[in-house]
Amino acid sequence: MPIWNPDASRLTFASNRQLSVDLFIKNSDGAQEEQSLVRDENDKFPYDWSRDARYILYLIGNSSLQYVSLPELKTRLFLKAASVLRNAQFSPDEKWVAYASNETGKWEIYVTSFPEARGRWQVSTGGGEQPRWRRDGKELFYLSSDGKMMAAPVTIAANFDVGRPVELFQTTPRQPVSFNDQVVYDVQPDGRRFLILTQMKQAENAPMSVVLNWSAKLNK
Repeated sequence: MPIWNPDASRLTFASNRQLSVDLFIKNSDGAQEEQSLVRDENDKFPYDWSRDARYILYLIGNSSLQYVSLPELKTRLFLKAASVLRNAQFSPDEKWVAYASNETGKWEIYVTSFPEARGRWQVSTGGGEQPRWRRDGKELFYLSSDGKMMAAPVTIAANFDVGRPVELFQTTPRQPVSFNDQVVYDVQPDGRRFLILTQMKQAENAPMSVVLNWSAKLNK
């Protein structure tokens, strides 16, 4: 999935034009050819730009988070886990990263510090995926395992603190069709409106009629 930079002037995307899935960056006006960001033998998937556009956070394989610094294009390991990691997102002040992990046997939302992953706080209480920060950093949204849109009050000053999550509304999110198809919603900066890809209801099959010897009826 392509990821826009904060001012929408550039985007980064993954492509398997070589033997592995690599990261590229391109101007949104198409004025220049795309530039290779990270190219090696590992599959990579971009997740987020930092608000100052200095870092791009991405997944390697399914259990390692790395980031690349711009414009130096230096890569650094951020977090490696024994579990599967998904949907990493920078906090608005760029001091924290929210992500989903299935280390307990089900998906939950966690937060750790950035650029060094020190400490860890569990945000969700009954399953969660796809974290999204409110622009002012006072709420962290996520989808529960049964499709509820949840909001957890958070504090992102010198120390991280999280309150009890509350249910906002029920959703019917579209089911992913591939490993890289992991995001089904976004939220406005003020947290008041959501855009959600929903699962369409299966239409009932209309009855089919077969007319035999129809040409004979034309002669009557």
